[in-house]
Amino acid sequence: MKKIIYLSVISFFLLAISFSPLFNYIREYMVSDQINQRYEINHAEKGYNTLNVQELTVDNKRIKIQEENTGRKAELTLWDEEENVPPGDIVKVQFLLNDQKISTPDEIWLSNRERGSRYFSWIDILTVKDRKTGEKGVSIVQRLTDDSQPMENRKWKIISISHDGNIEEKVLSYAQRSDNHLGVKLIEFSGTSLMGMGFYSDISKSYPSVFFPLIYPFLTGVLGIFLLIIIVVQLLIELHDRRVIRKNG
Repeated sequence: MKKIIYLSVISFFLLAISFSPLFNYIREYMVSDQINQRYEINHAEKGYNTLNVQELTVDNKRIKIQEENTGRKAELTLWDEEENVPPGDIVKVQFLLNDQKISTPDEIWLSNRERGSRYFSWIDILTVKDRKTGEKGVSIVQRLTDDSQPMENRKWKIISISHDGNIEEKVLSYAQRSDNHLGVKLIEFSGTSLMGMGFYSDISKSYPSVFFPLIYPFLTGVLGIFLLIIIVVQLLIELHDRRVIRKNG
């Protein structure tokens, strides 16, 4: 009995410390798989991972980015320092669909870097195909908060243009990202998140090491379950032996 108590303490301890991160890992994987299975997402500008033009036509939808210079300069970013380039201009951008305004103007920082693009980490235009319905639309993703804001305060604007031209605009915040799984995927795919961002937790976006997540929480969780199975088997054996002793009385 002392052995069972000892194993129980170890098992429940391992399960207790492993449950939350394991649950978050599994949930992130399941949601990501569901989104990937249903939607096919691509960059609208062929040959680029980030948007590098001010005007783009996608399936007869002519999308234009209209810039208004504020006369101010952005803060020097780490990427600017890496390439030794001056900070970019701060401009207000507005989106037009077939020459009709479809958004309100919001500020972004333009990039002067050789690598990346003019709208690097701020704007991207994506094509989104719903495999379930077969419909193909366009999504414009724009980051609304500047580089100096912590992840917890960041917000994005997502303008969705359906196959028949209907327009829907949503603002997604980091704090409420779990309400819009597709929106999180679009932000991640567009490169406007700046940091890895999960649907509910960012645990799957952390830099992997031997300890995390291999040893903890996966190995600790498996070991906790294994010990729990041993405990149950031991209890069943003891229960069976007691019944046999009573029967033979």
